[in-house]
Amino acid sequence: MVVRCLAGMDFDSNIYLLTGDDPILVDTGTGMHHREVMKWLSYTVQQNNVRRIVLTHRHYDHTGGAAALADELGAEVLVHSEDARPIREGDGQQTLASMFGVTGQPVEVTELHGGEILSTGSSKFEVLFTPGHTAGGISLWEKEKGILISGDTVFVGGVGRWDLPSGNFEQLVGSVKKLLSLTPQEIYPGHGDFCQSRASETILEALNYLGGS
Repeated sequence: MVVRCLAGMDFDSNIYLLTGDDPILVDTGTGMHHREVMKWLSYTVQQNNVRRIVLTHRHYDHTGGAAALADELGAEVLVHSEDARPIREGDGQQTLASMFGVTGQPVEVTELHGGEILSTGSSKFEVLFTPGHTAGGISLWEKEKGILISGDTVFVGGVGRWDLPSGNFEQLVGSVKKLLSLTPQEIYPGHGDFCQSRASETILEALNYLGGS
């Protein structure tokens, strides 16, 4: 299995592990369930092999656990440049940490710009710039296997909000169209269920919801 999922607990996002000799962790949840995440990883992969954590966007429900996980795993944290500053500075307003009643925690990050290829040794994921939910939203695309990690751009049955800081409706429509053009077979979103067949239909439904067909 290329993608393993730890379903979001309470306010946490889904957390994904892209498997291979050099596995990649995608999103970290709020950090409120750090021990459970580490226990899951211990069942799934050798922890010291997880050298990279990719954050799909700035929001606390995806990034709040990044500092502790990066420290315990010895991992590098990667995020798009447009969302890097709020995470790096622990900006509670821009990351929505304040919405969860906590203070933002600064996290050292490496900036992505879109177009990078992240290899796990057995799969190659391209970083796609998909803004709209936030200014620096990204998705990960494995072309050969038709696998899409969509963050909060597209859900199975909906789309991410665009009315939060740095959100933009027009950009979100454009990003959904970009993802639809890939015709993925599998889609793994930031929250809720994932879909392992005919994922394009899910994205088309999202685009129709936005009125962008």
